[in-house]
Amino acid sequence: MMDAEQIKEKVKTIIQLPALPSLAFEVVELVDNPKTSASQLARIISADQALTGKVLKIANSPFYGFPKKISTIDFAIIVLGFDALKEIVISIALVSSLQKRTDNYFNTKVFWDHSIATGVIARRLARDIGYRVTGEVFVAGLLHDMGLSILNKYFNAEFRRIVDINREMGLPFLEAEESVLGVTHAEIGSWLGERWNLPDQLVETIRHHHAPERAGENTKLVSIVHCADVFAKQLSAEPVEFDGENTFSEFALDLLQLNDQNLIQEYMNQYSDTLKNDVRESMMMSNLVGM
Repeated sequence: MMDAEQIKEKVKTIIQLPALPSLAFEVVELVDNPKTSASQLARIISADQALTGKVLKIANSPFYGFPKKISTIDFAIIVLGFDALKEIVISIALVSSLQKRTDNYFNTKVFWDHSIATGVIARRLARDIGYRVTGEVFVAGLLHDMGLSILNKYFNAEFRRIVDINREMGLPFLEAEESVLGVTHAEIGSWLGERWNLPDQLVETIRHHHAPERAGENTKLVSIVHCADVFAKQLSAEPVEFDGENTFSEFALDLLQLNDQNLIQEYMNQYSDTLKNDVRESMMMSNLVGM
């Protein structure tokens, strides 16, 4: 079995490991720059025919619900907004990293549905507690578990051993990961985030979403995604078996002032309704980005 350093080196050197396309990364950087104009973004996206086609396809879908046909990138950016555009680009990049095959060890549909649900709830929770709402909240939720996808795709024997230990011995999933690899999917996901040159706050959220108290400058964002992750698991129609940690961190609850059980239940009910409304949209987005 490989140790943590060997895993990290393999993550760095796997040729096939998905890199966030340079153009997509440029889009994300431009979106995060308050001085960027819609015309600047349009020029960058229009340089890539495949990305242009996907953006227009998604912009014209019922997922966004614009009543008129959107035929140009300039108009798509104006209609969708910068944050939605960022979500689309990151979604396309995440899907490119997924192993499409589903088996008894990893259900790709459950993984994707959970990723979207966590992003949706993170954005809603951010609004509910008065956190600044930007595209990073949804994206952080969407990407939080991408280390699991990398484990399943590139370290499949180790991943299967982890799942077997979790199922047969009842060892919590994170502890099973540590026992087999000496590292968890959260750390592995953060290494991919670094390879993608994602912003520090996203890398930190991926790395610490199970332990927000360990985060540095971005404890609130990490705590929002942590809580959204737990909400999404508890509300999921299908068990998220491959990462069964579903207990709220007391640190996160205190930081977000969610330590009232009645308030948590109220949010749980609201987010249940939100997810029911988003089931169709989640399936639609899966098809649009290529799942």
